[in-house]
This record gives sequence, C-alpha cells and structure tokens, in this order.
Amino acid sequence: MQISETDRDHVKVVSLSGRLDSLSSPDAEKRLLNLVEAGARKMVLDCQGLEYISSAGLRVLLTLAKHLGAVQGNLLLAAPADQVREVLDIAGFADILPVCASVDEAVKLCA
Repeated sequence: MQISETDRDHVKVVSLSGRLDSLSSPDAEKRLLNLVEAGARKMVLDCQGLEYISSAGLRVLLTLAKHLGAVQGNLLLAAPADQVREVLDIAGFADILPVCASVDEAVKLCA
C-alpha cells in the first residue's frame, strides 16, 4: 500500500494505491488519522490506484469518516476501480460516503 497526499483548494487529496487489506490497514489508518489530528477537515481519497479493499480496509474508511465527522469534517471517495466500486456498493458504502467519478469532481464537492 502506497499513500501520497497533496492539497488542492484547501482539500487534502490522499492517493491510495495497492491493496488496503488486513496487512496494510493498520498503517493506513494511522497515517490517515494523523492527517485529521494535524488539522485536515476536508479530505478526498483518490482510489484510482487502489487494486483491492477488504473488510479491514472498509473499517479504515469508516473510522476515518467518524473522526472527520466528529470535527465537522468531510470525506469523499474518488475514482475507484470497478472491482473496488463493487465492494463499496455491496457493503453499502454509497449510502455512507459520497463516491465521485473523478478527483476533480470530489474536490469541487468537498471545497
């Protein structure tokens, strides 16, 4: 799992690539929550490079959403690959988190 971050229009854009599973989720969660602790309130997760997400990865997304919600923050998902989008849909995440077709769309909605 690789994680990189940029700032666009006062929105923290975090790019995830690789697999978000039981092996990578503890480190990913720690890094994402550290961003919230450092002051990030508007966040877009760029899922274009995410190849796989497990239930452990879904838990990371929920935890991040809860922490951002507690500080009146905002979390959007952007550009998931078909196989990741399918897992998100099956798990009902479309009802919990906005999923946008592109990072640009997500940043506009979040900003």
